[in-house]
Parts: sequence; C-alpha cells; structure tokens
Amino acid sequence: MDFWKKFGEKEVSHSMAHYLQAIASLKEDKGHARVGDIADVLGVSRSGVTSMLRSLQSRGLVDHERYGCVELTDGGRSLASRTESNRRVLTVFMTEILGVPEDVAGEDACMMEHLVSADVISELLRLITFMRSQHPAALEFREAFRASPHACGTAASDSCDLCGDSCLREAATQAAGKGNGRS
Repeated sequence: MDFWKKFGEKEVSHSMAHYLQAIASLKEDKGHARVGDIADVLGVSRSGVTSMLRSLQSRGLVDHERYGCVELTDGGRSLASRTESNRRVLTVFMTEILGVPEDVAGEDACMMEHLVSADVISELLRLITFMRSQHPAALEFREAFRASPHACGTAASDSCDLCGDSCLREAATQAAGKGNGRS
C-alpha cells in the first residue's frame, strides 16, 4: 500500500481539526461559539469560518444555522477531544522523553495531532508512564539517554545499521539549515 496516499484520506485536515478545537474551547469558556468568535480565536475571516463550517457540517461534525451558534455533534466533540489529547501526549513525549524545547515540541505536536493513530498514542502514553516511573530500568535509561551523544559515532565512510550509506542526522540537519525545516 502506498501509505503516503492515506495522508489525504484522514478524517479531517489540519485546519478542520483546529476549527473543531476552537469551537470546543469557546463552548467551554463562553458557553457558546459564534462565527465571529471562531474567526477571532483563529485569526481568520468570518467568510472563511462560514466556508469551513459548511465543510464540517457536510461531514457531520458540526451543526450551524445561519446567524446562530455553532454546535459540535457527538462526532465533532469526540474528534476535537481526541485531537487535543493527542497533542498533549505528543508534547509531553517530545519535551519530557526526548528533551525537545517546549516551543518546538508544541509546534511539531500541533502538526501531527490529527494524523497519529490511536495505537501509536496509546503506546506513547505507555512509554511516557514507564519513563516517568521510578522503575530501575527507567531511571537507568533516562540517565544513559541524557549522557548519550547527539550523533551515532559512525565514521562518515562507514555505514550503520540505521542510516545505511546516508547519515539520517546529517540529512535532517542539512534540510533544516536550508529552510526546509520548520516554518
């Protein structure tokens, strides 16, 4: 299977996930969500919100009557909650386990939150729970990981079992340096 083709088949797009989260947040904070409120929270135009609401409504994720409040359906509420939970798990994993700075972890988690499977989130949560524990193996791993070098140590002319003939760290560093990293 060409997995890259599945990317476009996800339940919702990145933008849709943010709209659902904004609606859920507004409902929690204000008790209601209106087109203007959503536009303000997301920094988009009211017409853009109206257009997105039509798309979300056609997918059965929101209910919206013209000039009325926006309501999440059960499916929309579930998806907004799951996406928010995924973001939190990913952020904790990247900051606490990998040691990535919070701003970078938050940005990356935001990009992945609606794409990652429930199976992966479940296993990341299990790993985080273990790594936070006082289990001797977790304590030893945390200490060893903090002390480990940021390079594999394989000579440039050699190949390692992970990278093969092309150093993955070097490729990632070069891509980030050329502006192909975060925007």
